[in-house]
Amino acid sequence: MAKKKSGGDEALNLDSLMDAVTNVVGVLMIVFVVMALNTARVVQKILSDLPPVTEEEYQKVVEQVKQLPPPPADPKKLEEDQKQAEADLKKSIEQLKTIDTSDMQAKMKFMDLDAFKAQLEERKKARDLSKAETDKLLAEVERLKALLDDTPEFRPPPPTYVRLPNPRPYPEKPVETRILVAKQGIITFSQSKFLQPIMDGLDKVKSQLVYPKTEAQPFAKLLTTLLGSPANAQKAWVEISPLIENVQMEHAALAYKALTEAGIVANKQMLTALADIAVPTRQNMAVVAQAVAAAAKGDLTLWTKLDPSRDPLKPVIKAASAGGKITFSWGSNTQEVKATPKDVADYFRDLGKLKGIEDASKAKTIYDGARIAAMVQRAASNPLISGSYAFEAKVQATNVQLVLTPKSGGGESVASMKQPNSPYIRQMRDIKEDPGGVAIFQVMPDAFETYHEARRIADEVGVPATWEFLAKLDLTLTIPGYEIQRLTPTPPPPPTTDTGRVRIGPPKRSLD
Repeated sequence: MAKKKSGGDEALNLDSLMDAVTNVVGVLMIVFVVMALNTARVVQKILSDLPPVTEEEYQKVVEQVKQLPPPPADPKKLEEDQKQAEADLKKSIEQLKTIDTSDMQAKMKFMDLDAFKAQLEERKKARDLSKAETDKLLAEVERLKALLDDTPEFRPPPPTYVRLPNPRPYPEKPVETRILVAKQGIITFSQSKFLQPIMDGLDKVKSQLVYPKTEAQPFAKLLTTLLGSPANAQKAWVEISPLIENVQMEHAALAYKALTEAGIVANKQMLTALADIAVPTRQNMAVVAQAVAAAAKGDLTLWTKLDPSRDPLKPVIKAASAGGKITFSWGSNTQEVKATPKDVADYFRDLGKLKGIEDASKAKTIYDGARIAAMVQRAASNPLISGSYAFEAKVQATNVQLVLTPKSGGGESVASMKQPNSPYIRQMRDIKEDPGGVAIFQVMPDAFETYHEARRIADEVGVPATWEFLAKLDLTLTIPGYEIQRLTPTPPPPPTTDTGRVRIGPPKRSLD
């Protein structure tokens, strides 16, 4: 077969290709025309179904259209946007169908003239009632304005001095000065300075403060109570009265009673020996006498319990009984005696003569409380001693106490202590100069404003200080170093029902 010419075939193929392209373009044009017609009909339907809009709504829509982004150029994107627009159109049509027109219908009811007149009358009544209430309120406002015009102008109180606490250790050997703070002012009180002239006066006449005569009359009630009858008291007084300057008569009477009940002769020598033995055992002579009485009956436990040794492996007191005899030891001194009241009593009487025990009780002096109280009361009339306090001496148990009461006009007011070089400021300077000086502010519950001013001055001077509450300005002091004879029996200690309870002591005092 003969081959076709290559040039003619190529021309034929190009014509066919051009026909095919023309057909495709024609089909696309028809599709675009159909889509345009459909879009026009959809838009016309949307516009016909939409309710009428106002000019404001139209302008709002125009603004929204202007803010829309430019349409994409991609045909697929246009098709997708068209589908989304059709879906949004259907949704908008459904929303328009559900628009609530009740508000418009309610407004239309106001077109009813009769109903409007009735409502107008009701509004007038409400207005008149509101006017009456308003008039009342205006009248009350005017009344309050008049009261406000008559009210004095409020002036805030002056600022209060406030300081942050600064805890510091308390001096080991403090020299304390009390500043008692009341609402009206302060009173400075140094216990050591107050007591010093009183103690100096007592020391000068110390020998005159003991009992001059061994009279039983001051002790009659005490001895009768302890020994059971005046006759027993008078009999015991003969033996115990020589101890009046060195031993409490209460303890001597109880020792006499314990020895007598055990069948031991309670004479002066025996009682003196027990008073001397009581000193190294750190007990009173009544306790020692009870141990001796128990030993005379064969019970040595009370005596061995009085061992003064601090080392349990090296006791000072030892005692053991065997074969009708008792072996007593005091340190290296050992003695064996018969187990009879007389021999036991003789051992303790001889023990009282041992070196280191004999005359040990004479190291202490017990004074006549009535004489000390009278002497101190005479000092109370001296204003140089009493200062801002009036005081009274009272006998209390085994001590003489001073009950101090502030004098009228004593102390310093707030205005006075603020003055330059006031007594209070001079006192603060004296406290600061003392290495152990401490100011203790004792504050009444209603006196904190005064305390703030006093403390501010003390802080400016630089005084170490602390503070505590004070229930009352009255003070009670005990005269130290002068034990007096007790004239009433010592009350029994209260029963202890909380032996297993843990007691927590108060916090240690510190500077703030």
